[in-house]
Amino acid sequence: MPEAKTPGTDGGDGSLTEQRIVDAALAVVDVDGAGALSVGAVARRLGVDEDAVRARVGGLDGLERTVIEDVLSSVTLGPLTDDGVEWTAAVIQFALSMRGRLFAHPAVAELIMSGPMDSPSADGPVAREMTESLFVCLARGGLPAPTRARGVYAVVVYVLGSIALDVAETDGKPPLPGESERIATRRAALHDLDPARWPRTAAHLEEIAAWTSVDQFVWGLRVLLVGMTAT
Repeated sequence: MPEAKTPGTDGGDGSLTEQRIVDAALAVVDVDGAGALSVGAVARRLGVDEDAVRARVGGLDGLERTVIEDVLSSVTLGPLTDDGVEWTAAVIQFALSMRGRLFAHPAVAELIMSGPMDSPSADGPVAREMTESLFVCLARGGLPAPTRARGVYAVVVYVLGSIALDVAETDGKPPLPGESERIATRRAALHDLDPARWPRTAAHLEEIAAWTSVDQFVWGLRVLLVGMTAT
């Protein structure tokens, strides 16, 4: 069966925009996962030559960065730099927005986590703006400069790590199961746990089942932020 093309993106009008490439790439990874992303797969979906895609975004690394930047571009950053929003609440709003965007395209979370830890100069402008906004927010919270630098990294690692772990418990294809379904799946997986061997774990099965919940996500982030003020 021939590979489906993204509607309206066959390049017949001679214009192959970056957004068309991104839309086709997201269609590829949403259906087949991060490992399926390639210049060839996107070109086939668009019905164009691979060279046409490379001319817009470069090779696979450039394609991945373009897709990541596009998804991150819709993450809410405004509260981070808004003096009217309490700083820990602002970070939580940002984190929940990030979670929502990556839950909409779970394979992109894998792309982010599997890529190299580049220097800030190698990041795209959206990623740089996100980092800068986090620095502004932590400064608004009165954190000293060294703590801000460590804190920004800690927030990014916590947010992305939590999202990646949650996504890993699903098939990674949107739409992801709802929270109640994910919790029920975790609870069922813990059903046969031996309480004689792991008594402390067995005593907290309900809390462990809910580790994938938004309440757990926010709780952990809030503890991290409050801990920064004690350093």
